[in-house]
Amino acid sequence: MVKCSYCGKEYTTKGIGTHIWRNHGSGKTHDPNIKIKNGEKQVWNKGLSKEDDRVAEIANKTSLTVKLKVQNGTYVPVKWSDSFRERQSLKMSNNNPGGKCKWYLYEKENGEKFNLQGTWELRFAKVLDIMDPEWIKPGVGNRNHSFKWIDENEIEHYYTPDFWSPKLKKYFEVKGYWWGNDKEKMRLVLEQNTVNLEIIQRSDLESYEKLGR
Repeated sequence: MVKCSYCGKEYTTKGIGTHIWRNHGSGKTHDPNIKIKNGEKQVWNKGLSKEDDRVAEIANKTSLTVKLKVQNGTYVPVKWSDSFRERQSLKMSNNNPGGKCKWYLYEKENGEKFNLQGTWELRFAKVLDIMDPEWIKPGVGNRNHSFKWIDENEIEHYYTPDFWSPKLKKYFEVKGYWWGNDKEKMRLVLEQNTVNLEIIQRSDLESYEKLGR
């Protein structure tokens, strides 16, 4: 344990630096082993590329160590269990905010314009032009085309599908990827509402496109 020279509290050797940085940012610490200067935590490799001598040296040492272990038969590759992989996948998915797709301004033959998110929505809009030229994209928050649903914590939400076809009397949700708890969300939406909704995934989109050719 290391005692903070400012307040006297004790922290681990790894934690003391963060403590000083967050609580005593201005000035320098008296401990030369703690890399804090002018209120900023000093990171040794900040701004360095792989071509830097120090970075290259560490990479070469690591590579040589692995090669030697492989040669003498002592190298043991990391093996992740299926449950660990599943937890990591869910964690990364939950932390992914989505919304990274490019937006496209789409103009229908009648002059109506809609903002479409991603190439999949763009492709499906062209399919809808054939099936029902009167289709619309409701947009988030359009209460005329939104459905209330309640999650497992009894919190109320509203869900708005991607497309609405008056002719088919059907909503469409285009799912290029399932992020986080999207599948559970859709399950609850469909359980709690009477809605004619079709979820469009890759195979569905490709099938619709073939029909329109």
